[in-house]
Amino acid sequence: MVDKLVFQKHLEEGESILFATHKHWVESIPDFLNVIFFGFMLPWVFYFAGFTAQFYVVIIFVWMFLAFLKLLYSWVDWYADVWLFTNMSIIVVEWQGLFSNTSKRIGYEDAEGVSFAIKGFWGTILRFGDVTLQVISGTHVTMKNAKDPKKIELALMKHQGNFLSQRDQAHSNGLKAMLSEMVAHHLRKK
Repeated sequence: MVDKLVFQKHLEEGESILFATHKHWVESIPDFLNVIFFGFMLPWVFYFAGFTAQFYVVIIFVWMFLAFLKLLYSWVDWYADVWLFTNMSIIVVEWQGLFSNTSKRIGYEDAEGVSFAIKGFWGTILRFGDVTLQVISGTHVTMKNAKDPKKIELALMKHQGNFLSQRDQAHSNGLKAMLSEMVAHHLRKK
C-alpha cells in the first residue's frame, strides 16, 4: 500500500504493483553510522566536555535536527531506488535527489532474463547481491546489493509468465472472434 502511494506517479491507468524490490538495508549502514556518530553522539561529547552554555545547547539541538533530516534523506534515497513489477511491465525507478528521479519502463516481452551474483560472506549470510536484468535490445539494468536476488528472479519469471499467457489468451480470443465474424459474414452472403 505504501509502495502504491509513493510510486503512483510512475503507474499507468489500471496498472497495479505486484512486487517491489529495493536494495538491501546493509547498503545504508555506512550513512546511518556516520549520521549517528557525527550527528547525535559527537554533539553530546562536546556537551559533556564542558560546552554547556545555553548557546552551545541550542547549536547541539539544531545540529541534531539537521542530522535527523540527513537520516530521513538517506532512508528516502534507499527506499526510492526500486524495481516495480506491475501487471503491465517492469518499472526501474532511481531517485537522485529531492527534485530529480528517473524511471525506465521495460515490457515483460522485452525482458530476456535475469541473473544475479552473490559475493562474499555477508552477501551469502544476509542474502544480498547484484541483480542484472537483460533486455532484448542488448542493454542491461543492474541493481547493486539487491535484497534476496533469488526472490527477484522468481518474481520476474512468475509475473512475466502470467503477463505473456494473458496477452496470448487475449490475442487468441481476438483471433477467434475475427474468424467467427468472417465465417458469419461469408455465410450471410450466400
